[in-house]
Amino acid sequence: MTKIVILGMCLILVVSCKSPDQKEAQDEPSMIEAEIQALPELVPLSPRAREIVDEWPQYTSLENRLSTLPDVKNTEEMELLLEELNQICKQVEENAFPQPFEKPSVRSRIKVLRTYLGKLEAANYYRLDYQEPISELMDAINATRQQFNVIVNNNLTPDVFENN
Repeated sequence: MTKIVILGMCLILVVSCKSPDQKEAQDEPSMIEAEIQALPELVPLSPRAREIVDEWPQYTSLENRLSTLPDVKNTEEMELLLEELNQICKQVEENAFPQPFEKPSVRSRIKVLRTYLGKLEAANYYRLDYQEPISELMDAINATRQQFNVIVNNNLTPDVFENN
């Protein structure tokens, strides 16, 4: 009887003391869990706005890097892209804007864009759903592009509002 108890204890000891190599490996998900689904379409820039934006290297590089957002495959790539986008946004804010776009309405939209980049960065850090922050980020980009179109297409001069 004592042999059975000792054998049972040894068996329990062997079964309960598995080495970490034998335990099932819990794979950390390397793929972005929430796939980037249908994003809102970008607002097209008018030809006059496109001419001005093409001469603005910081904003052009921002648009180019934002276009790679749907191609991100894992969280590490997303983290690197968001870090780069934040640096580019900082450069856009610090450098001079082209003359027609040197307005508070454009500067504030760039700050909003940076805010939504931070929200997407937080979603990446906490491994949350990406769909809402990316959609909001695309809406901020569209608002900026729409503001460019409004500024370029505005044909009112300040003289109209002066009292003579």
